[in-house]
Amino acid sequence: MAIGVAAVVTLWMLSGLGSSPVDFGGDAEINRGEGELMRVSVASINAGNITREYIVSARTEPNRIVSLKAETDGVVVAIGAERGSPVAESATILELDMRDRRERLAEADSLVAQRQLELEARKNLRNKEFVSEVEIAEATSRLDSARASKARIELEIDNVTLDAPFKGIVQDRHVEIGDFVRAGDAVVDVVDIDPLIIAGEINGKEISDLYVGGRGSAVLVDGTRLNGVIRYLAPVADSNTRTFRVELEVPNPNGIRAGLTAELQLLGPDIYAHDISPSLLTLADDGAVGVKTVNSADRVDFYPVDIVGSSDDGILVTGLPDSVRVITIGHGFVTVGQTIEPIVGVATLESASSL
Repeated sequence: MAIGVAAVVTLWMLSGLGSSPVDFGGDAEINRGEGELMRVSVASINAGNITREYIVSARTEPNRIVSLKAETDGVVVAIGAERGSPVAESATILELDMRDRRERLAEADSLVAQRQLELEARKNLRNKEFVSEVEIAEATSRLDSARASKARIELEIDNVTLDAPFKGIVQDRHVEIGDFVRAGDAVVDVVDIDPLIIAGEINGKEISDLYVGGRGSAVLVDGTRLNGVIRYLAPVADSNTRTFRVELEVPNPNGIRAGLTAELQLLGPDIYAHDISPSLLTLADDGAVGVKTVNSADRVDFYPVDIVGSSDDGILVTGLPDSVRVITIGHGFVTVGQTIEPIVGVATLESASSL
């Protein structure tokens, strides 16, 4: 049975030796007769002015966040804002009890008045030469000390209330009414999310094309697009990732929350690029990615290219002359420097206006 199967397969293979080649349509242009030049299809393309764009994975962050700490000791007697509620600048968020501060202030006022009278009396006696300059200096020092004590009491009274340092939202509160707090204890966290910050990381090659004040936009996970300007580019790379932090500042009147995933789209400088099909890319012997073209002498040239973006129909590359004839069919069958017969193709490649 095995011998029979082998014989049938052998006869079937031998039956095709005399058949004619299959016509593959456009690829037939690369066929040539003996002594004829290789024929390839070419198309003329021109570079277009585009704005380079960089896509960065990012997240939303608050413009600023502060943890308010008590600046004096006391018991919490009033709370002016709950968690998640907005607060105006200088609005009272929390209040401590006065304890004996009013009495101490009255005592300090009296002491200041007394020291003032003592100094004036010394000055009058000095005019009559009954006291020395040293005694005048001592009276002046006692008055300054009394005034300093009064200022400390007044500062304590001012610190009984904790006010919002800026317009924002109460993120968290660590105390309740009746809690005793000491100076330095964290009591309230306030965040500012207007403007909102979109932060991401960009590599060293791309950051050189960006600048503070440059344009950009961000697309959130729900499809919301936010437009803004670059406010910060890190001067030093992250030691672990070797990337640089970039921040986009966008207006946030609707209160979009911080911590959302976003896609950051940063606009770089205007450049000239060609819009080509990815199928036109080829590898040189040294591994460089490029495009084979035909010069004015109908010889094949190779230009290394950099892929700078994508378009609706292909990719955007730089590195080609502004106007060039690229080989669209047959570039895999010709070598650099080879003289060929270019056939103008019907396809036209238009440059993109933007990325």
